[in-house]
Amino acid sequence: CLRKKLSFLFFSSGREKEHRECRLHGEGGSLVRRNQHEDDANVPIAAATDDDDDGALAGIDPLHLVGDLTTEHRARILLSSLLSPSGVTLHQFYDRYWGKRPLLACLDLEEEADNNDDDEAGNTAPNKKRMGREEAEGASIARHVHRLNGFLDRPNIDEMIRRNKLRYGLDLNVTRYTDATGSGVRRRITLDPPPKKRKRAKGSNAVNNNDNINNAVVVAAEDDLEYVVANPRDVWSNVDVSHCTLRLLRPHEHDDNVHALLSLLESEFGCMVGSNAYLTPLHSQGFAPHYDDVDVLVLQLEGYKRWRVYAPFRKGETLPRESSRDYSEKEVEENGDGPLMDVVLGPGDVLYLPRGWIHQAETVGRPSHVPKVAGIKDDHSLHLTVSAMQNWCWADFLEMLLPEALESAASSDKSISLREGLPRNFLSYMGTMHQLTGDGEGGVDENAPEGLKQAAEAQARAAEMDGGDALLDEEAETEARTRRRTLARQKRFRDEAKKRIMRVCKQASAMLDDACDRIGQRFLSDRLPPALLAPERSLTKEALSDINNGN
Repeated sequence: CLRKKLSFLFFSSGREKEHRECRLHGEGGSLVRRNQHEDDANVPIAAATDDDDDGALAGIDPLHLVGDLTTEHRARILLSSLLSPSGVTLHQFYDRYWGKRPLLACLDLEEEADNNDDDEAGNTAPNKKRMGREEAEGASIARHVHRLNGFLDRPNIDEMIRRNKLRYGLDLNVTRYTDATGSGVRRRITLDPPPKKRKRAKGSNAVNNNDNINNAVVVAAEDDLEYVVANPRDVWSNVDVSHCTLRLLRPHEHDDNVHALLSLLESEFGCMVGSNAYLTPLHSQGFAPHYDDVDVLVLQLEGYKRWRVYAPFRKGETLPRESSRDYSEKEVEENGDGPLMDVVLGPGDVLYLPRGWIHQAETVGRPSHVPKVAGIKDDHSLHLTVSAMQNWCWADFLEMLLPEALESAASSDKSISLREGLPRNFLSYMGTMHQLTGDGEGGVDENAPEGLKQAAEAQARAAEMDGGDALLDEEAETEARTRRRTLARQKRFRDEAKKRIMRVCKQASAMLDDACDRIGQRFLSDRLPPALLAPERSLTKEALSDINNGN
């Protein structure tokens, strides 16, 4: 039940004072863990997450509404629950971390162990108070490592592959990050069988497919390819014997709990949310270092995985609109100052990564400082990656707005300036080859090609020559007049272009609401169906129809 799942997530996620905040601080990038012993630990969560942008949600304590929650409140509780081990409120998360830097939500078990050692120093007799504290900490740890139970596990994935006939390349991938050639350089290799050319009946111009198919299959049909259905036995052989990583694409299409998670987060983020799941054997790595074009929440479900996270190498790779290629380990070492975050995620831990942050992850055994918990194994790692903000930046918005604004301005009845013809022979003075003195002061445009810079410098030297013959002086003067005339024509062209650009910008400003509606339509079309509770489902058209039909 979704209501029970949300309540369990929140109350087991750690409002205890022993929870720690795990943050990335300073330019040096050291991961600093700080105790959370604030006096206001019991303040209702809504008071800490009060946000001017929250509208009607501001100032409301969702805990008082557990019995009667709206979708927005359930979404807020869910995200707060996922991040709560960090001690960071939602307001702080959006203000300091969202799109800016990573955030690790975990229990600081190392520090707890150090505190226990300090308490035991010189105290050999059993201490009931200490034993009670250890018992409470053990219960807190158990709640934390089990708080994400119920989303995915290996038996669930096996059933998913068998029941849905998942296909290589479309629904799942099998990969390894290894030195397959013996060259000493590890690379990612994909073991997916390639798709086959689809056979057509004689005289057929289209693929006959009467099934209720999704967009991915439509693309496959258009490409005239038939993707291989994964044999579960082969999949697990690659995982268990060949130490490959199994990546499930869009597991929310086959699992109701994952679908409910994503559907609620779409209500919180206000954009489309997707997911992939990764199962990797012990001491294995499936992917090379890379960055993604999405913000992600990594939910560690089973086992332990070491994550190394690096800041974007260049400013142009901050918040990228496309994912990167695979980086080599040498490239990662030579760029930047090494990993800014090197942590092991265990069950119940959550890691947030903004777009553009390079990362690589390897399955490891249970760290020595982590106590054993019943039911927790470390023979493999399973994590769920929840992704958001893909194609959801200002550039995407403007790509939708500006063409429409240009079309509207060009067809306007109020002005014909955008429909006027371009100046006659403007290519004789505009373009790269004419950028010799674009600053208008006789200097060389820094963006001009090197050859043109050299020509401009030669002309300048010739103009500055003293005592030259009359012919050279006359040629230099003619060249100077020509250049002044060219500069004047360039200025007129740029001024006219700027006027028209401003007209388009003015029209775009008047069409902001229309563009918001258009991108909103795209979101409503692409987003997941809502995850309804039983009382909400009873109000749907389908439920009322069943009641009327006596079902």
